[in-house]
Amino acid sequence: MKKAWSFITGISRLIRFPNLLIIILTQLLLRFAILGPFLYSGTGADPSSLADFFILVLVTLLIASAGYVINDYFDVKIDSVNKPDKMIIDRQVSARGAIALHLVINGIATLLGFYLAWRVHSLTFGLIFPFIAVLLWFYSASYKRTFLWGNIIVALLTAFVILIVWLFEFFHLKGDAGSFGMVVQKLTAVTRIFLAYAMFAFLVSLLREIIKDMEDWEGDQKYGCRTLPLVIGLKRSKYVVIALVVLNMVLLGYGMAVLYRLHFVWAFWYFLLLVQVPVVYLMYSVFKAQDKNEYHFASSLTKLIMLTGLLSMQVISLSF
Repeated sequence: MKKAWSFITGISRLIRFPNLLIIILTQLLLRFAILGPFLYSGTGADPSSLADFFILVLVTLLIASAGYVINDYFDVKIDSVNKPDKMIIDRQVSARGAIALHLVINGIATLLGFYLAWRVHSLTFGLIFPFIAVLLWFYSASYKRTFLWGNIIVALLTAFVILIVWLFEFFHLKGDAGSFGMVVQKLTAVTRIFLAYAMFAFLVSLLREIIKDMEDWEGDQKYGCRTLPLVIGLKRSKYVVIALVVLNMVLLGYGMAVLYRLHFVWAFWYFLLLVQVPVVYLMYSVFKAQDKNEYHFASSLTKLIMLTGLLSMQVISLSF
């Protein structure tokens, strides 16, 4: 019984359950706080069915879970240096069990993905999911140890959690000429909202990945990784992070100006106090960071910024 419980808790840690909750929250907000009020409200058009949407959320969760599993599988040696107290594979879950879990989860996700493709009459949509699964395998096996490529791939996939909701809805509308005609005038504005949140998610995720590399440089160095801090050094990596933070602040500032001009005043103040202020503090935290714990704090702060940024969707919806 104790061994079985250890295995179950190991699986829950392996698939990063808190991160999965953020994915669920993100996609629910996109559906009910953005698509509902801004695209379909007052048009009479039919959105995709709730059942299909929840299957899309499940597929996203499954692929993310499989990605976390295979990432830990390939990182056993590095994690034994960077975070020996948090290792799961070979302690709570065997390496063979991790591979089997990875394959089963991806298999289910692919089948459900092709079901969704059938629902929206697009084989291309179904091919997205096995492509991402394969990309995550190569990321874990190779790309994450290369200069910047691993960071960019993770950031793109984080943004894709947002874009896949829009892509599925677009294919649904494309197959329903009546509904498409009813919402066509709103498509451009809603597409811009999705792209804005995708860009935010990309930049914050990229920041976090670089900061994590700064935190884990000892283990990465021992096993021959070519991450940004190991190629250009910790000091120069700080300048890269600060430059990305400033870029994020500028883009957020532009978005806030648009919101203010459109009389979304509550959303404007929300972004200022709960997103921009933590972003400024992130820049300060990275600048003064000297040890592993301080970099870990900065990494955790990026998670908070991601969460508050995503929750702004509800504030914008209530202000609509």
